[in-house]
Amino acid sequence: MAIGVGLVGYGAQFSMGKHHSREIENTEGLVLVGVYDVDPVRRAAAAEEQSTKVFDSYEDLLADNGVEMVVLVTPHDTHAPLSIAASRAGKHVMTEKVMCLTAAEGGAMISAANEAGKMLTIYQNRRWDGDFLTVNGVVNSGVLGRIFQIESSVNGWWLPEGWRAVKNSGGGMLYDWGAHLVDQVVLLAAPALPKTVFAVSHAGAHAIDIETQTTVAIVFDNGMSAEIDVGCMSHITRPRWLIRGEMGALSMPDWEHAKLTTAAGEEELTVEKPRWENIYTNVSRHLNHGEKLEVLPVQGRLALSVIDAAFLSAERGQSVEVS
Repeated sequence: MAIGVGLVGYGAQFSMGKHHSREIENTEGLVLVGVYDVDPVRRAAAAEEQSTKVFDSYEDLLADNGVEMVVLVTPHDTHAPLSIAASRAGKHVMTEKVMCLTAAEGGAMISAANEAGKMLTIYQNRRWDGDFLTVNGVVNSGVLGRIFQIESSVNGWWLPEGWRAVKNSGGGMLYDWGAHLVDQVVLLAAPALPKTVFAVSHAGAHAIDIETQTTVAIVFDNGMSAEIDVGCMSHITRPRWLIRGEMGALSMPDWEHAKLTTAAGEEELTVEKPRWENIYTNVSRHLNHGEKLEVLPVQGRLALSVIDAAFLSAERGQSVEVS
């Protein structure tokens, strides 16, 4: 039997409600059984666009026995309370990234899921971006030797809109793109753990109350360093990736081109195709067949501990230990 999924949040921005609905319906072993959004206009849109039940309240969705898994596509500041309520109602949970606002909130979410004996995971779909699949493959091949430095950047000039431009809702570059880049870098560094963080943030260029540029330097307990650069106020971009090891280097000036440089020379690499569908496929196989879950909540909490330290470092103007 398919796992019944309740989708919470049918926001129009980036059509994320439609995106998740489509991914759920296209995944064997999952079925969309209901949608809820706090906005009645969006509930009406869901009723028109989806052939499923539309709930009038979150409580009604949680009370429905047909809903076995809840997917949260809501502002970041709502993830922790909504996730904890769903776990306590006996539901599996997937939250959009970022998992929540702090590592402490992440710990509370994990505890609630563990107590209920239910799954908790995060929609870290960009682990299946083509650029990261390519980078991860090169790193794991060992061709770079011992890696001593990673740079990862997503920046440019754009105006964040909606709740993503509101600090109290969890808007800002660190919670938006930073959540992806920290997750990716921490995965590449494993089993090494982040030790210290130094961050510099800027707020400007746009009339919004979030940080619009942040650069985060991370030192890991094996001596490797990483720099993450995210922002929406830059008129020129940095390379998407630069990874340096003792035996070689991998550079990606953008999302589509990759070059491996070693003592033997330079080699243009074919960048893999994105495979976003794999995240829902893994969740379905985990729940239906016991396959290992790819995106673990403890990984989300670890990434949040780096983001916590980055905010604190930017505020204090000094390095901060990762707790």
